[in-house]
Amino acid sequence: MVTAIEYCRSRGFQGRIHVVNPRRTEIANIRCVPNVASLPEIPDVAYVAVPNTSVVELVRELSQFGVAGTICNSSGFSEMQGGEQTQLALVEAAGDMPVIGPNCPGVGNFVDRSVFMMDHFGDHEGNGGVALISNGGAYLSDLGGADRSMPVAYAVGLGNQAMVSVADIMNVILDDDRVRAVNLYIEGIADAQGLSAAGLKAARKDIPVVVLKGGRSSAGRRAAQSHTASLAGDDMVTSALFRRLGFIEVRTATEALETLKMLTLAPRVKGRRTAFATSSGSYAVHGSDVAEAHGLDLQPPTAAASAEMEKYLPAFVHPANPLDISSAHSNTPDWDQNLNIYKSFLSDDYDLALQVMCYPPEGGWDPAGWDVTSKAFAQAARERGVPAAFINTLPEDLPRSVRERMIGESLVPLMGMEDGMRAVANAIRFSELSGELALRADEEILLPEYKSNLGEGAPIDEAAAKAKLERAGISVPRSVIVKHDQTEGLDTLAFPVVVKALSAELAHKSELGAVALRLSTPDAAWQTVRTMAEKLEQSVPQLSIRHFLVEEMVKDGVAELLVGIRRVDPMGLALTIGMGGTEAELLRDTATLLLPVSPATIAAALRSLKLFPLLDGWRGRPKADVDAAVDAIQKLAEFACANEDRLIEAEINPLIVCSEGRGAVAVDAVMRLAEIGSH
Repeated sequence: MVTAIEYCRSRGFQGRIHVVNPRRTEIANIRCVPNVASLPEIPDVAYVAVPNTSVVELVRELSQFGVAGTICNSSGFSEMQGGEQTQLALVEAAGDMPVIGPNCPGVGNFVDRSVFMMDHFGDHEGNGGVALISNGGAYLSDLGGADRSMPVAYAVGLGNQAMVSVADIMNVILDDDRVRAVNLYIEGIADAQGLSAAGLKAARKDIPVVVLKGGRSSAGRRAAQSHTASLAGDDMVTSALFRRLGFIEVRTATEALETLKMLTLAPRVKGRRTAFATSSGSYAVHGSDVAEAHGLDLQPPTAAASAEMEKYLPAFVHPANPLDISSAHSNTPDWDQNLNIYKSFLSDDYDLALQVMCYPPEGGWDPAGWDVTSKAFAQAARERGVPAAFINTLPEDLPRSVRERMIGESLVPLMGMEDGMRAVANAIRFSELSGELALRADEEILLPEYKSNLGEGAPIDEAAAKAKLERAGISVPRSVIVKHDQTEGLDTLAFPVVVKALSAELAHKSELGAVALRLSTPDAAWQTVRTMAEKLEQSVPQLSIRHFLVEEMVKDGVAELLVGIRRVDPMGLALTIGMGGTEAELLRDTATLLLPVSPATIAAALRSLKLFPLLDGWRGRPKADVDAAVDAIQKLAEFACANEDRLIEAEINPLIVCSEGRGAVAVDAVMRLAEIGSH
């Protein structure tokens, strides 16, 4: 507690601090009172750091005393086995008083100098910057204490989120115009609908949100029954939520940190055309590899720019992008030469200027050459009006004084080649997502309220599933249902046909010999039904399969798609689109979206697949009816939304897409529904 008080004071807090401790007379030079009732006034906020056995009653006393809110640092609640009931008791004791935590490090508002945290989380000054919001304290400590020149406005640790969620804090912080970006570290999404509302608010205010998701979970038991569940695990659905909200998802804390710097210290980067300058052939080669791997566009300079650069470059250096200025920055660097090199280099139409070098550490080489060339680069970029960043190839060797000077010159100091390039690419991606979200209606960003905890549900057989799809407007093959000893109606079909065993419990039919293709006559179909019935009676006698679906085969297929929708609590219904057929799980070429979704977004997801060229006339193949595929997927999505109170899962695999103008047909379907009245 002494450290918390000292840190609060060191950050400039000017308010009154009171301490409740029945066993001490003084802490941090503050006289203690024995209990809450002895406080001389009602505090605005209480910071609780006591044994968890005392927390519930203490929170009750604070609530009854009229305290506006409490930060609970104490642990031993739902994060520990058997602690759930104690946490529920804490919430009940708090009543209308909000509690942040428990098991949280605290809350730091650095711009207003109101910092109530368990220990030291960085020395932050200034008028605004990033709001760090985290489940736990280590992430806040690492980013807050990092010597990387990231401006921090808030640091909020939420712990178990017993009462106050990430979405609640984010929603409040977004009202502060001094917040220029938000960074979330989350291990679970307790309130997906609330997070989507906060995400909508950030999108409409054009505030970037960078998220690092900790923890990955499997898709659960249905993976054995469904391609969709195995191809789009819960982590992919979470990523789909982040994309829907325009959040930038990162892999590591250092990538988050450098991305936040790029987003808060640079003007908006509006394209991928990148001017890349360095002073090393190695960095030109390796740096361009990394840059292009992250989608940066390194176009060669125009003839006019090349001719101008040749006036100032060393005689043995040729104009290029990446541009290696070589000895122009070393020994006794010439300011005018460096400035003219960069002004001529940036005379082409670029969206972004990058300088990639490794600054000498303090006490190492004389940094004069690096100072001159980085200042000249910054000035040339400012004059041209191009966002600019300096990427130090190693994260350790960029002195603070150099970083602060660069920031003053509108040159963002990024640290580490890989994280730096990712930061630049992420900034570009945010600009692209921001533009996309600006065109979307609120309903395509917000998540609707969904029922949850519907259980596993019960499967229905393929014929029943296809009947529902057909009523929803999705094309299915003409078919008849027969028994193993009654095959009336076969002569009404156009041959060839396929025979499938019908059972709600029968998954992956081809592996059990429960499907037969390309049967050319009614007699062949009849014999196949009898043979299949006998084999299944031996291999899966418990299913008692007596009915078989005989349907016409699709003759004009160009490609096969997998289209699946499944319920993922608490986010709702997730749509997965991928290249289908029996190889779907091998290819793993999918895109996942959360519902509801527009036809335009479905079309964009379909075009994002690596194998989409197979639908688009690749190497002379006939073009597929992509519009019909999008329409079928949209109708499945609408069906799912209309039945969201019961739908657990629906899958078409494959959806055969025919040639242009010939439509798309659902030739296999799986569906699982909750019992009516389940919750």
